[in-house]
Amino acid sequence: MSEQHANPTNPRRLGYKALEILLGRLPTGRWARAVPGLPRYHARQVMARRDHTGLYTGIYPTYEAAMADIPQSRQAGWDHDSSAKLWLDQIDRVTPSTYPIFFWLTQVFGGQDALVDVGGSIGLTYYGYRRLGNMPPNATWTVVEVKRIAEQGTQIAQREGAAALKFVDQLAAVGRCDVLLSAGALQYMPLSPASLLEALPGKPRHILLNKLPITAGEDCWTLQNYGPAVAPNRLFNESRFLQQFAAHGYQLRDRWAVQDLDCVIPFHPERFIKEFAGFVFERR
Repeated sequence: MSEQHANPTNPRRLGYKALEILLGRLPTGRWARAVPGLPRYHARQVMARRDHTGLYTGIYPTYEAAMADIPQSRQAGWDHDSSAKLWLDQIDRVTPSTYPIFFWLTQVFGGQDALVDVGGSIGLTYYGYRRLGNMPPNATWTVVEVKRIAEQGTQIAQREGAAALKFVDQLAAVGRCDVLLSAGALQYMPLSPASLLEALPGKPRHILLNKLPITAGEDCWTLQNYGPAVAPNRLFNESRFLQQFAAHGYQLRDRWAVQDLDCVIPFHPERFIKEFAGFVFERR
């Protein structure tokens, strides 16, 4: 799971961006929400598009409620062949927001360590880190992904000679976990961060998280149209998010802003998230 970026100079994208600002970042969005039928009409238009990624619509109390609102005409979630092919030509693509993760990996990921990468797509962070020449000797990197993406990742790893990289499609299969990594995936999972930690066979020594929509508002779910399909996406209340890690014995070591990602939900400007966030936690 990851973020897909469309061409920012596309005229249709620029037109939608203006409407997005009007409805999702300014008070006019709240006023427009009161127009009967307008939010629902706009949601149908958003979810029908396949030429634009990163479109959000609606506010939902649960993952299940968001899933139930995805039209039958659209694929739901991430476990699809079309989703698995999103990154085939992006193995060497690294965004600026990935470099804080690379830095912290040099600090906490050592020889003999087992790293678990939850929602790591086809191993994009692994390939970027390997390209820097910093892979520790005898360390392992296990990506946990939905079945079709895991299958695609396994094929690419064989092609790229990535012997340290393997893929599984369930948390129960990961084995030891010294370093837990997740870059832009926790928001798509029905599991809470606390439930994710409880599902692992043991507590990791360090946790590295990136590209997360963090808000001062209450937890909620929205729907994101990422092109091939539509997926529920969670907005995390920061205080509650941090408390889940503290309750499991972790202290916050670092936090940074991810300025190349935002969340704009039309008709809900109060939910606008200007930038995403990354975190490092260490077990006390």
